[in-house]
Amino acid sequence: MKKTALIGVVAAAFVAGSPSSPVRAADEHNENAGIFTAQIPEEGSNISWGQAVLVVDSPIEEVLPIIRDYANYAQFMPNFTKSKVLAQRGSRAMVYMEVSVAKGTLTLWGQLNLAERPREGESRVVEAHLLEGNIDAFSARWRLTPVDGGTRTEVDFKIFVDPDIPLPSSIFSRENERAAGRTVRALRARVVEGPKGST
Repeated sequence: MKKTALIGVVAAAFVAGSPSSPVRAADEHNENAGIFTAQIPEEGSNISWGQAVLVVDSPIEEVLPIIRDYANYAQFMPNFTKSKVLAQRGSRAMVYMEVSVAKGTLTLWGQLNLAERPREGESRVVEAHLLEGNIDAFSARWRLTPVDGGTRTEVDFKIFVDPDIPLPSSIFSRENERAAGRTVRALRARVVEGPKGST
C-alpha cells in the first residue's frame, strides 16, 4: 500500500473513531460516570495532552500496585497488545509496549522508562517517558491522591502522544483526551476485579 493511501486509511479510522462529543456519548452508556476529561496545551507543540480524573472506591494501597504492574498492562489497558518488562529495579523499569490505534490500522511501539517519583505530600506519582519507538513523542503521568480519609483514591492521569502522522493536530489532541478517559475507566474496572493473573 502506498504511503499516501495508508495515511488516508489511518486518517479515516481516526476520524471515524473520534466523536465530536466523546464524553457525552460515553455518558449515555454510563461508561464515563464520575470522569472529568480535558485537553491541556503542551508548550512547543500543536498537540495537547489528554487528562482524565476520577475517584475510585479503593485505598491507594490497592491502586498503586496495579499502576506499577507494568508487565500486565496488556491485560487491561485499552488498545495495549504487548507489555514486556525488559529490566526492572524497584518501581523503575524499562518496558517494551505495543498499542493498536485507529481501529487496528496502526501499531505504535515504544521502549519506555517508567518510574515512581519521590512522594509529593500524600500523592504518589508514576511517570512514563519514551526512550525509542516509531512515534515522535510519548509521555504519561499517573498521580494518585488519597481522599475521604484514605478510603478512596483520586486518580489524575495525563497522556501525550505524537504519532508522527501528517494529520491535523486537533485529531491527536482529541485522541489523547479520549485515551486518557478510556485508561482511567480501565483502571477502575481493574481495581474492582482485582489484578487477576498479575505477577
